[in-house]
Amino acid sequence: MTKKKLKVLATSMMFALLWAGEARSQQIWTLQQCVEFAVNNSYSVHNAELDVRETAAKTKETRAALLPQADASAALTDNLAIPVVMLPGEIIGQPGEIIPAELGVPWEANVSVQLSQVIFNPALFTGIKVARNAEELSRLKSQMTKEQLIYDVASVYYDILDSEQQLKSISGNLCLQDSLYAKTELRVKEDLTREIDLNRIKVNIADLKVKQEHLSVVMEQQKRYLQLLAGMPANEDFSPDSAILTEIDFPKQGWSEESVLSEITELAVLKQQKELNILELKTTQMKYMPTLSLVAAGAYQFQSEKLRLSDKNAWFKSSYIGLRLSIPIFDGTSKHHAAKQIKLQGMKLDNDIAHTEKSALMERKNARSGLIVSYKSAKLQDDNLRLAEKVYAQSQRLYQEGLYTVTDLLQTENSLREAQISRISEIIRLKKAELNLMKAERRLEELKIKNN
Repeated sequence: MTKKKLKVLATSMMFALLWAGEARSQQIWTLQQCVEFAVNNSYSVHNAELDVRETAAKTKETRAALLPQADASAALTDNLAIPVVMLPGEIIGQPGEIIPAELGVPWEANVSVQLSQVIFNPALFTGIKVARNAEELSRLKSQMTKEQLIYDVASVYYDILDSEQQLKSISGNLCLQDSLYAKTELRVKEDLTREIDLNRIKVNIADLKVKQEHLSVVMEQQKRYLQLLAGMPANEDFSPDSAILTEIDFPKQGWSEESVLSEITELAVLKQQKELNILELKTTQMKYMPTLSLVAAGAYQFQSEKLRLSDKNAWFKSSYIGLRLSIPIFDGTSKHHAAKQIKLQGMKLDNDIAHTEKSALMERKNARSGLIVSYKSAKLQDDNLRLAEKVYAQSQRLYQEGLYTVTDLLQTENSLREAQISRISEIIRLKKAELNLMKAERRLEELKIKNN
């Protein structure tokens, strides 16, 4: 064996060992683990949960308006110039005269407390229902955010798996090409084959290395995107679990059309928005109604020539209790036009609900038909790969016996590589078709337990 041949084989073995070492250093993450990590750590899910808590606090704020309201105030005034009023002279025995008189004292102070309690306010009562519906709407939007996150994470996960498997296929083919190159080089030296055959193998090796580098960059970009989606640390290195590619099973299909419509989160969001729209319209119309409140107040007032707050004779108390009725009469038709806007928004929501229902049923039908096609294609590619492997093994034997040219062998090797990549791609398409069906049937939550 020549030194050059030994060098080529040593390089191939070293590359294979490095690939294996890198695979061992990476942690294997199943799809379930990625989904669970994303649901627990994603920034978008955290923000959606904060929105739920925010609307819950808003509901409590609105409900608090039904409780008694209390206000206290205090003031101290130094009248530098006491106001003057004109009094008729008859008061002091000077008829026909107008006498100027200072009204007040230099120092005044007062302390008061006022209590109020809503007795009747239809707009406020309806507003509490609006707040509760807004809280439920926020919860549904949080669920919708989680479902979209699960779909995105699973989709990127399959893309990474596709890229990784293609890289492994190329690496394996590179090892075969390196071995073939060493053997062909020896045959060239022994004048058993032409040098052009050796150059063809070299070109093929260069082409594979270019594809390998390109795929490596693509896979790293896909991993970084998944890390961003799931809220993973940037330095977290992982590898997808390739066990899901070993067998091709027809995925289970889920629910009936009625069940699908009942489980659509987007549809539930729209229906909740419709209920909210009805309550907002009712709230606006209730603003035409009068409001009634109970009010009570008590106060102490200080008046004196000198600032002596301890002088009990300078303090005077007052208090009252009563009802406050407010009756809206005319607002320039502002409430009328506000109600009209809300009605138009409700009509748009009706259209959105009808469109979403039809879109959901269409999406489910398309996903089911796509799943059937992908399953058949994956089975065909699986059979095709077995045949390509058999042909390649036969081609190698014929080449070693001198009955096959390098060109024929390279074509067979290309066919094998294409069959390997096609099988992987079809299985990934099958997985994505299943993912699309689960999304259409609103079963994405199953991915959290699917791979147990």
